[in-house]
Amino acid sequence: MSGALKYEGVRIRTIASTYWLSGIAIFLNAVICFIIAVTVTTSDVDDLDVAQVTTWTWTAGASAPITPVLAGVFFAVMGVMAMGHEYRYGTNKATLSAIPDRIAVLVAKVLVLSAWVAGVVVTSLLLDLVVTWLFLDGPDFEIAAWRPIVNYLGYCIGLALAGFGLAAILRNQVGALVAVLVWPLVLEPIAYGILGVLGEQSSRGVGKLANLLPVSAGRRAMFDPYEIFAGFGTLPTWGIAASVVVFWTAVLGLVVAGSALFIKRDA
Repeated sequence: MSGALKYEGVRIRTIASTYWLSGIAIFLNAVICFIIAVTVTTSDVDDLDVAQVTTWTWTAGASAPITPVLAGVFFAVMGVMAMGHEYRYGTNKATLSAIPDRIAVLVAKVLVLSAWVAGVVVTSLLLDLVVTWLFLDGPDFEIAAWRPIVNYLGYCIGLALAGFGLAAILRNQVGALVAVLVWPLVLEPIAYGILGVLGEQSSRGVGKLANLLPVSAGRRAMFDPYEIFAGFGTLPTWGIAASVVVFWTAVLGLVVAGSALFIKRDA
């Protein structure tokens, strides 16, 4: 297992795209954080909302629904490349020759990928914390900010693992990239909108199905305050814990399915 971890550690550190994707994610978050910090003042909000605005700024907009989590896209792409590179460049056979234990290879990829993404997210959050403190007018950091912060970290890691799982399932880097980008950015928002309309027009609870959309559930878990932003009052929305479970069930489902196929298939 230690050999597999070292092997994967070298791989992720020697691929230029790893640094490009990580750097862009950190840079975009810092830019969004700075823009929010310099455009919002405490006079624009009530005293009770200053803490929420501070968290919104610190998370580069992740704790409110009006700002997309752009960094998550880059982590999803990074996850695809963690497995997709093996198929694109035909290095899967070389990897399995060096590390014959397929389970060890998979576990190492998941652990190294998760650790790298976690490190990048923590670095980004620390930078955004400094930006928020320096440029936001009268910031109010509250203890309750831990919940959107932790869920933001989990969301980014989850998207990376989803990309990893899709690449293992499809065995095609381009196809996995399309899937991991089109689903959360196009298909799921459309499905959420349709279910929202049907839910308002029907009394059969159709709108509740929107709670099962995984990316929306993971995104919703970061909202602060949750009661105001989740569902916008038009859909019967599940709580934070249920939303986290939905998101991670989908992520782990992709990872388990991809891992099972990787173990069963020929290299």
